[in-house]
Amino acid sequence: MTAVPWRLVRPAPGHPAEALARAEAVLTRLGPGDAPVLLWAPVDRAAVIVGRAAGPLPVDPAACAARGLDVVRRSSGGGPVLWDPDLVAFDVALPKGHPLAPDDVVAAYRWVGEAVAAALRVVGVPARVVGVEEARAAPRGPAAAACFGGLSPFEVVGPDGRKVAGLSQVRRRTGTLLQVGVPLRLDAGTLGPLLAPSLDPAALTERAAGVREWVPGLTVAGLVPPIEAAVAERAGAPLAPAWLTPAEAGQADALAAERFRPVATPPGPG
Repeated sequence: MTAVPWRLVRPAPGHPAEALARAEAVLTRLGPGDAPVLLWAPVDRAAVIVGRAAGPLPVDPAACAARGLDVVRRSSGGGPVLWDPDLVAFDVALPKGHPLAPDDVVAAYRWVGEAVAAALRVVGVPARVVGVEEARAAPRGPAAAACFGGLSPFEVVGPDGRKVAGLSQVRRRTGTLLQVGVPLRLDAGTLGPLLAPSLDPAALTERAAGVREWVPGLTVAGLVPPIEAAVAERAGAPLAPAWLTPAEAGQADALAAERFRPVATPPGPG
Protein backbone atom coordinates (compact mmCIF):
# COMPACT_ATOMS: atom_id res chain seq x y z
CA MET A 1 0.00 0.00 0.00
CA THR A 2 1.32 3.45 -0.91
CA ALA A 3 1.66 5.79 2.07
CA VAL A 4 -0.63 8.81 2.10
CA PRO A 5 1.40 11.88 1.09
CA TRP A 6 2.04 14.63 3.59
CA ARG A 7 1.07 18.14 2.59
CA LEU A 8 4.10 20.33 1.84
CA VAL A 9 3.35 24.07 2.10
CA ARG A 10 5.95 26.60 0.96
CA PRO A 11 4.52 30.09 1.55
CA ALA A 12 6.09 33.36 0.46
CA PRO A 13 8.26 35.14 3.06
CA GLY A 14 6.51 37.59 5.36
CA HIS A 15 6.44 38.85 8.93
CA PRO A 16 7.29 36.25 11.61
CA ALA A 17 3.84 36.80 13.14
CA GLU A 18 2.30 35.60 9.88
CA ALA A 19 4.41 32.43 9.97
CA LEU A 20 3.33 31.71 13.55
CA ALA A 21 -0.30 32.29 12.63
CA ARG A 22 -0.17 29.95 9.63
CA ALA A 23 1.20 27.11 11.73
CA GLU A 24 -1.41 27.62 14.45
CA ALA A 25 -4.22 27.72 11.87
CA VAL A 26 -3.05 24.48 10.26
CA LEU A 27 -2.80 22.77 13.66
CA THR A 28 -6.22 23.83 14.92
CA ARG A 29 -7.93 22.70 11.70
CA LEU A 30 -6.43 19.21 11.62
CA GLY A 31 -9.05 16.48 11.69
CA PRO A 32 -8.67 12.82 12.70
CA GLY A 33 -6.92 10.95 9.93
CA ASP A 34 -5.85 14.10 8.07
CA ALA A 35 -2.46 14.03 6.40
CA PRO A 36 0.35 15.65 8.39
CA VAL A 37 1.67 18.98 7.11
CA LEU A 38 5.24 20.18 6.65
CA LEU A 39 4.97 23.96 6.60
CA TRP A 40 7.94 26.19 5.85
CA ALA A 41 8.16 29.50 7.70
CA PRO A 42 10.30 31.93 5.70
CA VAL A 43 10.41 35.58 6.79
CA ASP A 44 11.47 38.77 5.05
CA ARG A 45 12.23 40.85 8.16
CA ALA A 46 13.49 40.29 11.68
CA ALA A 47 11.52 40.21 14.92
CA VAL A 48 12.18 39.02 18.46
CA ILE A 49 10.02 36.01 19.32
CA VAL A 50 9.41 35.19 22.99
CA GLY A 51 7.84 32.16 24.64
CA ARG A 52 4.31 31.95 25.97
CA ALA A 53 5.30 32.27 29.67
CA ALA A 54 3.35 34.81 31.72
CA GLY A 55 4.97 37.71 33.53
CA PRO A 56 7.32 40.44 32.36
CA LEU A 57 8.77 40.21 28.88
CA PRO A 58 12.20 38.53 28.88
CA VAL A 59 13.44 41.27 26.53
CA ASP A 60 13.77 45.04 26.82
CA PRO A 61 10.98 46.55 24.66
CA ALA A 62 12.76 49.89 24.39
CA ALA A 63 15.98 48.23 23.21
CA CYS A 64 14.01 46.21 20.65
CA ALA A 65 12.22 49.34 19.44
CA ALA A 66 15.55 51.13 19.06
CA ARG A 67 16.67 48.35 16.72
CA GLY A 68 13.38 48.51 14.79
CA LEU A 69 12.27 45.07 15.97
CA ASP A 70 8.74 43.92 16.83
CA VAL A 71 8.35 41.61 19.82
CA VAL A 72 5.93 38.72 19.20
CA ARG A 73 4.81 36.01 21.63
CA ARG A 74 4.63 32.47 20.24
CA SER A 75 2.39 29.61 21.38
CA SER A 76 5.24 27.38 22.51
CA GLY A 77 7.53 27.93 25.48
CA GLY A 78 11.21 28.68 25.59
CA GLY A 79 13.53 31.66 25.54
CA PRO A 80 13.70 34.56 23.07
CA VAL A 81 14.76 34.02 19.47
CA LEU A 82 15.88 36.59 16.94
CA TRP A 83 13.90 35.37 13.93
CA ASP A 84 15.40 36.83 10.78
CA PRO A 85 15.75 35.67 7.16
CA ASP A 86 18.81 33.61 8.13
CA LEU A 87 16.77 31.35 10.42
CA VAL A 88 15.66 28.27 8.48
CA ALA A 89 12.35 27.54 10.19
CA PHE A 90 9.61 24.99 9.61
CA ASP A 91 6.68 23.39 11.40
CA VAL A 92 5.32 19.85 11.31
CA ALA A 93 1.62 19.52 12.16
CA LEU A 94 0.59 15.98 13.15
CA PRO A 95 -3.03 14.96 13.80
CA LYS A 96 -3.97 13.59 17.19
CA GLY A 97 -2.90 9.97 17.60
CA HIS A 98 -0.23 10.05 14.88
CA PRO A 99 2.65 7.65 15.68
CA LEU A 100 5.22 10.45 15.28
CA ALA A 101 3.49 12.40 18.07
CA PRO A 102 3.53 10.06 21.08
CA ASP A 103 2.10 11.11 24.42
CA ASP A 104 5.64 11.46 25.75
CA VAL A 105 6.35 15.09 24.88
CA VAL A 106 10.13 14.66 25.01
CA ALA A 107 10.16 11.49 22.88
CA ALA A 108 8.09 13.29 20.23
CA TYR A 109 11.15 15.37 19.35
CA ARG A 110 13.42 12.44 18.56
CA TRP A 111 12.53 11.80 14.94
CA VAL A 112 12.52 15.44 13.85
CA GLY A 113 15.84 16.13 15.60
CA GLU A 114 17.31 13.11 13.82
CA ALA A 115 15.93 14.37 10.49
CA VAL A 116 17.52 17.79 10.92
CA ALA A 117 20.87 16.30 11.98
CA ALA A 118 20.85 14.01 8.94
CA ALA A 119 20.05 16.92 6.61
CA LEU A 120 22.87 19.00 8.08
CA ARG A 121 25.33 16.17 7.55
CA VAL A 122 24.27 16.01 3.89
CA VAL A 123 25.29 19.65 3.38
CA GLY A 124 28.57 19.25 5.25
CA VAL A 125 27.83 20.07 8.89
CA PRO A 126 28.97 17.25 11.23
CA ALA A 127 25.81 17.43 13.31
CA ARG A 128 24.34 15.03 15.85
CA VAL A 129 21.33 14.73 18.12
CA VAL A 130 21.69 15.29 21.85
CA GLY A 131 20.50 12.46 24.09
CA VAL A 132 18.29 12.88 27.13
CA GLU A 133 21.01 12.42 29.75
CA GLU A 134 23.45 14.69 27.92
CA ALA A 135 20.86 17.44 27.69
CA ARG A 136 19.95 17.16 31.36
CA ALA A 137 23.61 17.30 32.37
CA ALA A 138 24.37 20.36 30.21
CA PRO A 139 25.22 23.48 32.24
CA ARG A 140 22.70 26.28 32.02
CA GLY A 141 24.35 29.56 32.95
CA PRO A 142 23.27 33.03 31.74
CA ALA A 143 23.12 31.97 28.07
CA ALA A 144 20.11 29.75 28.79
CA ALA A 145 18.02 32.93 28.96
CA ALA A 146 18.00 32.76 25.15
CA CYS A 147 16.41 29.86 23.30
CA PHE A 148 19.64 28.86 21.58
CA GLY A 149 21.62 29.21 24.80
CA GLY A 150 19.89 26.21 26.39
CA LEU A 151 19.93 22.57 25.38
CA SER A 152 17.03 20.11 25.42
CA PRO A 153 16.80 16.42 24.50
CA PHE A 154 16.96 15.65 20.77
CA GLU A 155 18.08 19.13 19.77
CA VAL A 156 21.01 19.25 17.38
CA VAL A 157 24.61 20.28 17.97
CA GLY A 158 27.64 20.76 15.77
CA PRO A 159 30.98 18.95 16.13
CA ASP A 160 32.08 21.25 18.97
CA GLY A 161 28.88 20.68 20.97
CA ARG A 162 27.30 24.03 20.22
CA LYS A 163 23.60 24.05 19.44
CA VAL A 164 22.69 24.49 15.77
CA ALA A 165 18.98 23.58 15.80
CA GLY A 166 16.29 24.39 18.34
CA LEU A 167 12.98 22.60 18.85
CA SER A 168 9.69 23.58 20.46
CA GLN A 169 6.24 22.06 20.59
CA VAL A 170 2.56 23.00 20.77
CA ARG A 171 -0.15 20.52 21.80
CA ARG A 172 -3.82 21.06 20.98
CA ARG A 173 -6.84 18.75 21.09
CA THR A 174 -6.44 18.39 17.31
CA GLY A 175 -2.80 17.30 17.37
CA THR A 176 0.81 18.32 17.80
CA LEU A 177 2.91 21.04 16.22
CA LEU A 178 6.68 20.52 16.15
CA GLN A 179 8.59 23.74 15.49
CA VAL A 180 12.19 23.79 14.26
CA GLY A 181 14.71 26.59 13.78
CA VAL A 182 18.19 26.25 12.24
CA PRO A 183 20.24 29.48 12.16
CA LEU A 184 22.49 29.93 9.17
CA ARG A 185 24.02 32.86 11.07
CA LEU A 186 23.61 33.35 14.81
CA ASP A 187 23.38 37.09 15.46
CA ALA A 188 24.30 37.03 19.14
CA GLY A 189 25.52 40.60 18.92
CA THR A 190 21.99 41.80 18.24
CA LEU A 191 20.05 39.46 20.52
CA GLY A 192 22.22 39.56 23.64
CA PRO A 193 21.74 43.26 24.46
CA LEU A 194 17.97 42.97 23.88
CA LEU A 195 17.43 40.48 26.69
CA ALA A 196 16.29 41.59 30.13
CA PRO A 197 18.73 41.42 31.82
CA SER A 198 21.08 41.82 28.89
CA LEU A 199 23.39 38.98 27.92
CA ASP A 200 27.00 39.22 26.83
CA PRO A 201 26.93 37.99 23.20
CA ALA A 202 30.07 35.95 23.87
CA ALA A 203 28.14 33.85 26.39
CA LEU A 204 25.66 32.91 23.67
CA THR A 205 28.26 32.16 20.99
CA GLU A 206 29.94 29.77 23.43
CA ARG A 207 26.73 27.71 23.48
CA ALA A 208 25.28 28.08 19.97
CA ALA A 209 26.35 28.68 16.39
CA GLY A 210 25.06 29.28 12.90
CA VAL A 211 25.72 26.43 10.50
CA ARG A 212 27.64 28.70 8.12
CA GLU A 213 30.54 28.38 10.56
CA TRP A 214 31.07 24.94 8.97
CA VAL A 215 29.60 25.59 5.50
CA PRO A 216 30.20 29.30 4.77
CA GLY A 217 28.26 29.41 1.51
CA LEU A 218 25.16 27.60 2.73
CA THR A 219 21.84 29.23 1.79
CA VAL A 220 18.24 28.65 2.78
CA ALA A 221 17.61 27.16 -0.66
CA GLY A 222 20.53 24.76 -0.14
CA LEU A 223 19.22 23.43 3.17
CA VAL A 224 15.52 23.05 2.36
CA PRO A 225 15.76 20.00 0.02
CA PRO A 226 17.86 17.87 2.41
CA ILE A 227 15.47 18.64 5.26
CA GLU A 228 12.45 17.72 3.15
CA ALA A 229 14.12 14.47 2.09
CA ALA A 230 15.03 13.56 5.67
CA VAL A 231 11.52 14.31 6.93
CA ALA A 232 9.96 12.24 4.13
CA GLU A 233 12.28 9.32 4.90
CA ARG A 234 11.32 9.28 8.56
CA ALA A 235 7.65 9.84 7.77
CA GLY A 236 7.68 6.91 5.38
CA ALA A 237 5.58 9.03 3.04
CA PRO A 238 6.14 11.40 0.12
CA LEU A 239 5.64 15.14 0.46
CA ALA A 240 3.06 16.61 -1.92
CA PRO A 241 3.24 20.37 -2.60
CA ALA A 242 0.01 22.08 -1.53
CA TRP A 243 -1.50 25.41 -0.56
CA LEU A 244 -3.24 26.42 2.61
CA THR A 245 -6.96 25.77 2.36
CA PRO A 246 -9.19 28.88 2.26
CA ALA A 247 -10.28 28.14 5.83
CA GLU A 248 -6.67 27.85 7.02
CA ALA A 249 -5.66 31.02 5.22
CA GLY A 250 -8.58 32.96 6.65
CA GLN A 251 -7.89 31.78 10.17
CA ALA A 252 -4.19 32.57 9.77
CA ASP A 253 -4.99 36.15 8.78
CA ALA A 254 -7.22 36.54 11.84
CA LEU A 255 -4.62 35.03 14.18
CA ALA A 256 -1.86 37.25 12.80
CA ALA A 257 -3.98 40.32 13.55
CA GLU A 258 -5.09 39.14 16.99
CA ARG A 259 -3.19 36.44 18.88
CA PHE A 260 0.17 37.09 17.21
CA ARG A 261 -0.07 40.84 17.03
CA PRO A 262 3.24 42.27 18.35
CA VAL A 263 3.23 42.85 22.09
CA ALA A 264 5.83 45.57 21.56
CA THR A 265 6.56 47.39 18.34
CA PRO A 266 8.82 50.23 17.20
CA PRO A 267 7.18 53.64 16.84
CA GLY A 268 6.19 54.67 13.34
CA PRO A 269 7.89 57.52 11.49
CA GLY A 270 7.17 60.66 13.36
